[in-house]
Amino acid sequence: MRSTLIYIVLFIAAIFNCTAQDFHLDKVDAFVTLIENNNRGIGSLTIYKDGKQLYDRNFGQAHIPEQKFDKQTKYKIGSITKTYTAVLIFELIEKGSLSLEDKLQRFFPDMPGAKEITIDQMLHHSSGLGDYVWKEENPEWLNQKVAEKEIYEEIKKQGLSFKPGEKQEYSNSAYYLLAKIAEQVSNKDYTALIAEKICRPLGLKNTICMSKEYINIYESYTYGIDQKWTEVEDFYFPNTTGAGDIAATTADMLTFINSLFTYKILKKETVEKMKPIIENKEYFGRGLMQMPMRTQMFYGHGGDTQGTHSALGYNEKDKVSIALVLNGERYSRNQFLLGVLSMMYEEDFEVPVFKEVEVNTADLDRYTGTYNSPELPIDISVFHDKGVLYAQGTDQPALPLEAYDTHKYQFEQAGVKLEFLPESNQMIFKQGGMVFKMTKK
Repeated sequence: MRSTLIYIVLFIAAIFNCTAQDFHLDKVDAFVTLIENNNRGIGSLTIYKDGKQLYDRNFGQAHIPEQKFDKQTKYKIGSITKTYTAVLIFELIEKGSLSLEDKLQRFFPDMPGAKEITIDQMLHHSSGLGDYVWKEENPEWLNQKVAEKEIYEEIKKQGLSFKPGEKQEYSNSAYYLLAKIAEQVSNKDYTALIAEKICRPLGLKNTICMSKEYINIYESYTYGIDQKWTEVEDFYFPNTTGAGDIAATTADMLTFINSLFTYKILKKETVEKMKPIIENKEYFGRGLMQMPMRTQMFYGHGGDTQGTHSALGYNEKDKVSIALVLNGERYSRNQFLLGVLSMMYEEDFEVPVFKEVEVNTADLDRYTGTYNSPELPIDISVFHDKGVLYAQGTDQPALPLEAYDTHKYQFEQAGVKLEFLPESNQMIFKQGGMVFKMTKK
């Protein structure tokens, strides 16, 4: 649900099916061990093929011995919740209780664009509605209990970002309202609908809505400058109903998505409507988004809370599905997932090298300053405090950097890498395949 910048250890044995050698699970396991042994992540990775488990590994939990963890411990899955919400809406459509062409006005007549916005556009992220989760003057406003009325008022205040149907832009507001529409049509609350329509039919015993229940859930953690994992203040999840309030185990997540793509929940033609149309260059579908991984195409969703980062995807070509959750992230979810799938499908991948780099104050002083480039619309200020180097873009939060080689620093969670050239007062900035040479003012 949340956007990101510019935007010796106990070994936990993995379980995998040795007959599935075509997917190089030994290499996958070695990669996960590398992440765990270098204290780069905490979480779980589970892979299914034809609805059956190929691989299952929990890692990093030994770093937080005070946190309870067992087979029933659930992770906060963030915006993957939206796929569950979409299933509820489409179930109502299949029953004839709702239509994709129904207008928002039928349920919320005083919302912006209510006369024009359709259920289809809300599912499709093309309604023009904004993102109530992000409140500019108080970005963490949903970390405390907020009245439903206040959320509605924020959605109204944000108005429309564009004309309904004009383009696609991710909208938490639309999915929050979709959950409320499902409640109105069914005359049941969202938690009851998830239990009745999804959990009980599929036997999901470790999937819950945190709006009503908060039992055996793994908290979110961040790695601090004191080199310790610290619990993160996360959302007050009743504020995120339908948009990000579900918690589940990776096994339950995979049972859910396999059931969706084997048409045990919805009809085949309905699932096809949920998928983005790749030929139209759609990134978002109606509850499913494309997750391209080099030569492989997965359909599913990603999810973020204030500190937990997850991904759930299904590859129709070979009926492989994958669930990854990191509730402690130093090596980014996207790179982690790319590494796993690259090894499974024998794609090129640069395996990370983790090493300790000695940093001295004299070098930090040489890096300090404000850098700019005619190719970038923002400046980047570099400074240090208590032995930690930070980079801060204009009007953005400061990022703590970690040295990974001589004169080279990174913020792995956002894929940011900085290489300093102190002799020429320059810095090379890298992120997402982009490279910029910046000069100190």
